[in-house]
Amino acid sequence: MNTTPQGDNLLTALAAGCTASGLAALFTFPLDFAKTRQQLTNQAARTEHKVYVNIGSISHVMTGSSALVAGSVVKNFSRIVSYNWASNFMAIDTRSEKKKTSAPRVVIAAAMTGFMESLWIVPFERIKTTMIENRLLEAEKAGNLNPALDITRGKLKTHHKNSVTARQYLLPHAYYTSEVVNMLKSGKTHSKFLTHTHLHGQAHLDALKIEFNKTPALTFFKTVRQMYALEGIHAFTAGTMITLLRQCGTSAAWFSTYNATRQLIDPHGNSAEPRWFSRQIGTTQQSFLYLVSALATVAVTQPIDVVKSHIQLKNGKLLYKDSLTTAYKLVAKKGFWLLYAGAFPRGLKIAAHGSLTALLYSYVEKSLNVMGNEFVFTD
Repeated sequence: MNTTPQGDNLLTALAAGCTASGLAALFTFPLDFAKTRQQLTNQAARTEHKVYVNIGSISHVMTGSSALVAGSVVKNFSRIVSYNWASNFMAIDTRSEKKKTSAPRVVIAAAMTGFMESLWIVPFERIKTTMIENRLLEAEKAGNLNPALDITRGKLKTHHKNSVTARQYLLPHAYYTSEVVNMLKSGKTHSKFLTHTHLHGQAHLDALKIEFNKTPALTFFKTVRQMYALEGIHAFTAGTMITLLRQCGTSAAWFSTYNATRQLIDPHGNSAEPRWFSRQIGTTQQSFLYLVSALATVAVTQPIDVVKSHIQLKNGKLLYKDSLTTAYKLVAKKGFWLLYAGAFPRGLKIAAHGSLTALLYSYVEKSLNVMGNEFVFTD
């Protein structure tokens, strides 16, 4: 009697998947830090005003990794549970008296899964971006060669004909007070006709921003407290739609490229029911598939990722309105190629993350199966 190999049970998939995803996110985080740093750095302004970055240890580069790892674990948990429920819900009976999910329904289940997991990662993406900004804030303050110049307060001079930002370097990773935002947008100071209530509310927020610029949060929970103090619950929802768009684009580009390339490599493959991570092909071919898929993903979704990073900045809600406006402003001010800033480290991260996750999943799965067959407290 022939038996068809079954996929992993749900508990094994959850344990192995969450562990592998978290470890892979931790190992590849330096690439994520490099990507975000390239996207958010105004190197021309730094060079002009002789402000340098002092990032000298691995702990500096790993700032924000806790948020990414937590987000990866939650995302993977949601992915497996959602996909398992959706595929079982849409399964149909077959002649062998077993339920099977048809190919079109698998696509629908995958789309539902992608939507659910994307919702979970939005808060963690915002926290990660804020933590990286805080590290860059500390680094630029330490690398400022002019101690007399407060690059976090933005005491801009408005009596000059030139642009208000042309005469002084303003640290982009600091929280901007209401006066700085008003100067950046209009070149004018606060109106004298603002109401007392408005002034009182702004004064409180401005005081918090000045304090947080002096002592930026570099840990997960302290960052969450500072974000909540300034923006409330809305601090963790910024960039929701653009993040969903990036996730959908990433999944579509990655899986379609992966499947198409794999079909070219092994056009007559007749593997059994797919497991969470199939190992039917060789390691070299698998690595090649991840690399090609990563390149396609970056080519399609990198502009979306750059726009998302800017919308999720500390001052993103103050400086940008929506995704299209943000993209237009970035291209108009810094050129089209800014939309591909950080493409190289992000491509490496996507390729390495996929390979590491598959490898770690396999090892953790084998370990769990071995431990599952062991018995304790026996005579």
